[in-house]
Amino acid sequence: MMTRWLRVSLVAGAVVVAAAPRAVAQPASAQAQSLFDEGRKLLAAGKLAQACAAFESSQKLDPAVTTLLNLADCREQNHQLATAWGLFVDANRLARATNNDKLAKVASNHARKLEPRLSKLAITVPVDSQVTGLEVRRDNELVLSAAWNHALPIDGGTYTITASAPGRAPWSASKTIKVESDTASITVPQLPEVKPVAAPPPVAAAPAPDPGHDTQPATGVARTADAPSKLPVVPLVVGGGALVLGGVAIAFELSGNRLYDRAKAAGRGPGDSLYQSANTRRYLAEGFGVAALGAAGAAVYLYVTSRGDGRPDTTALAPVASPQLTGLAVVGTW
Repeated sequence: MMTRWLRVSLVAGAVVVAAAPRAVAQPASAQAQSLFDEGRKLLAAGKLAQACAAFESSQKLDPAVTTLLNLADCREQNHQLATAWGLFVDANRLARATNNDKLAKVASNHARKLEPRLSKLAITVPVDSQVTGLEVRRDNELVLSAAWNHALPIDGGTYTITASAPGRAPWSASKTIKVESDTASITVPQLPEVKPVAAPPPVAAAPAPDPGHDTQPATGVARTADAPSKLPVVPLVVGGGALVLGGVAIAFELSGNRLYDRAKAAGRGPGDSLYQSANTRRYLAEGFGVAALGAAGAAVYLYVTSRGDGRPDTTALAPVASPQLTGLAVVGTW
């Protein structure tokens, strides 16, 4: 069994515990001893944060009352009074468990002296605020429900208290605690219920296209199947016929005029065949001209009436030629 000798002295109200070099029984113990020695050097140099970290690591590797006492003293010098008080209490318990009455008394005395200087914070959670699933945290540390509504020792500093619960809006608030002899409280309000967000209404599926209708994508205007979807053919044919008739009329007119000029130049009278041929061509020109005008009028009429009529085309253009009449006849239904 390892043997240790201890030297305890009190300097300016702080406990200083020095431990003799420990026999190296296992690597963890050796590392713990090295960290302990490093912590003593850092503490003497006033590097409190580094010293506390070294003592804490040593204690985790190889728990010992001496290390715990030095860690408690380091925390006290670093103005972490609540943490130091708790460590002195733990050291007293550990010393008594190992029948080390001397170190138990040292730890108890320091804990008793620190207790009146402690700052305390009460996190109050009224009954109506204690909803199902409520979680209260101090910074990232969960505060157990058993600690609610009690003023507990706490180190000085600024803390963020948060509360959350399923189906409730979260809450948070900050509280600053003085290093020494401060008493503060903070109350967790009743968290308001969060109304579930209504799901957006389902998007109605586009209706299936009606076989009897054709929807134009550009304008979205439905067009019935029986509406004309192509250019009206008959009015175009009749209009084209009017142009042809007009051209024939002009041709006969020019030809008749030339024959008339020839007959006149030859001094021939109305009974002469050349003179009669000229008159015949003039009459034909007039007939074709009248037919051209009629066809043009019919084309306009058919175009206007066919725009809103979906009936199949039954109109046709037929030529007419006789001694009394020459032209085109439009037959059909419209």
